[in-house]
Amino acid sequence: MTITTVTPASFSDCIDALSSRFEGLKLSYGTLPEHGCRFDKLTTEPSEWRTALMRYEAARCPGLDAKGQVAFLIGDTAYYLLTAVAALYLGEGSVPSLASDNLALMEYEVHWEENGESGTYKSLEVRLLGTDCWAYAPRTLISHAIPVSSQADLRGLLRQQIEHLFQPLIDRLHQTHRLSKAAQWRLVADALAVAFLNIGRQSGVEEHAREEALALIKQPGSPLFNRQTGFFEITLKDKRSPENVLARQHFRARGGCCRYYTSDAATYCSTCVLLPKEERDERLGNYLEQQYNA
Repeated sequence: MTITTVTPASFSDCIDALSSRFEGLKLSYGTLPEHGCRFDKLTTEPSEWRTALMRYEAARCPGLDAKGQVAFLIGDTAYYLLTAVAALYLGEGSVPSLASDNLALMEYEVHWEENGESGTYKSLEVRLLGTDCWAYAPRTLISHAIPVSSQADLRGLLRQQIEHLFQPLIDRLHQTHRLSKAAQWRLVADALAVAFLNIGRQSGVEEHAREEALALIKQPGSPLFNRQTGFFEITLKDKRSPENVLARQHFRARGGCCRYYTSDAATYCSTCVLLPKEERDERLGNYLEQQYNA
């Protein structure tokens, strides 16, 4: 990858620019607001925010068992946070401090409309409370970032921070609701994979994003490591001329299970790790065909 020199920008300007650049990213920098929760407060006992998040998961998926609520909590929290991380890492070549007292979460409502229906759902905004960060210089726009000597060093720093950030929360959730630590780490790995895939696709560097995600997840000895999490491609071919490829798209292969099947819906996600590969690919092939026809 070519390294180019850029004009440094302030940390806050860089965060604002990223937030407006990527769909699905809600990232800010500032002080802890009254309605926010510092990440380390999710591991206290009791934790009002952790309880509230689990209640929300139960409300939006009626019948979801307690372990399913934990699975959704860890998966959603990891997804929103790692989407912010992916934007900084892929977009600016930077890794922010992921110390649990340097991160805050804030709820906000998202309005949606589709096929004549509409509604709202809660999402999470990630706020950085400090400006500490590292970069594989000189790729960063952030003027004060601490330079590291290689992409591998930057990646290793990121992986270690992710592990240190989620370990206390996973330990606490295992203690309180008995969802295994390995199952939770798989959900974090899944969230990392899809966050990098989405940001990479929007940035035009999807292949590079997939490579970086796999390098983070597949490190031997890391709690993120599992054999299932990864990526696969679905190809849509012309039924009249099978040699003619109409569309192709990569999807995230899950290693963990959100336990949605325990809810009243009693069904599996399209990419569920419990689905036979053939059924998963058929579902996603139908989705890709619908997108192509639309």
